[in-house]
Amino acid sequence: MNKPAIAIAAGGTGGHFFPAKSLALQLTRRDYPVVFMTDKRIEDRELASWHDIRQFVIDSAGINKKTIMKKIGNTFSLMKGIIEARKILVQNHVSAIVGFGGYPSIPPLFATRLLSKKNRPIIILHEGNAIIGKANAFLAPFATKIATSFPVTKGLSNSDKIVVTGLPVRPDITSLYPSVYEPPKETIHLLIWGGSLGARIFGEIVPYALGNLSLSLRKKLRITQQLRQEDIETITRYYQKNEIKAKLSPFLTNIGDLLQKAHLVIGRSGGSSTAELALTNRPAILVPYPHAANKEQYYNAQILEKEGAAWLINQPDFTIANLTQLINDLFSHPEKLQKAALSHKTAYPNAAKNLADLIERSVANLSF
Repeated sequence: MNKPAIAIAAGGTGGHFFPAKSLALQLTRRDYPVVFMTDKRIEDRELASWHDIRQFVIDSAGINKKTIMKKIGNTFSLMKGIIEARKILVQNHVSAIVGFGGYPSIPPLFATRLLSKKNRPIIILHEGNAIIGKANAFLAPFATKIATSFPVTKGLSNSDKIVVTGLPVRPDITSLYPSVYEPPKETIHLLIWGGSLGARIFGEIVPYALGNLSLSLRKKLRITQQLRQEDIETITRYYQKNEIKAKLSPFLTNIGDLLQKAHLVIGRSGGSSTAELALTNRPAILVPYPHAANKEQYYNAQILEKEGAAWLINQPDFTIANLTQLINDLFSHPEKLQKAALSHKTAYPNAAKNLADLIERSVANLSF
């Protein structure tokens, strides 16, 4: 008997896309036909090699805009995306659709409401953050199940719908679990990442905080930093002047290798980042993105801070002086890094399998 088709809806940026990709690969291994719907921001170069996965780029847009014209234009894009998604669901005989949050998931999942009950796919949501996002909150009443990444998710009350699966991450990260952390000795590897193109704030603060350290500490440093392309030349000269060895790039590859080497990570606290830190037992200084609609990065970082696995610094407090003081303390007392590395409690190495199992159980109750 042929297995039912499963649709996955996720935005094209890494935080939504990579968990969706991990799930898609898990489902194809189980011989489920997979239909993948995303938006125009798709950034994975490997997408073209997904021979067994039907891929569709559909119209989508957020409607939380300041100007009336932008709201009208984005509403039109959403309606167009809903119509496109409905056609894809019908043509591919989709029995279940999994949404990974964000506004690109709204058209495909809302399109199910335009189908008759007999032909309507069930909805399974995945929430990657410690607080439910606006898109998932809107879609939650229609969902059969809601998979979460943390034991408690703010905005979700206890319900039989909720299943803790963890957040699927890239296989090269999952393969590192369980990862042994060795505190720094003669060499200190510091990884600074900040989103798909590097956050400006880390280029403005981190190099100059490191430059304030003693020469003996600076000579121990081995920096890998994600930066905006326009900042690389200036920061390269600064590091060289201060005798700090650094590799700088707007894109980071071999993330698994970089995490395994890192003694400390500095970065944002998106769902994927915090999941990867937990899986690799890496201590971190987390600076939540301050303009997120639901402050989701703050709540993610807060969980790691309460565990003792990270230090949370809100962006207004992320100054050269404050970072210098903290880094100097941590590098001078590596036992604090060791303690933080051992404090992670939210690692889910089987998250992709857990989510696929949930989907499989859910579609098993359908009649075809």
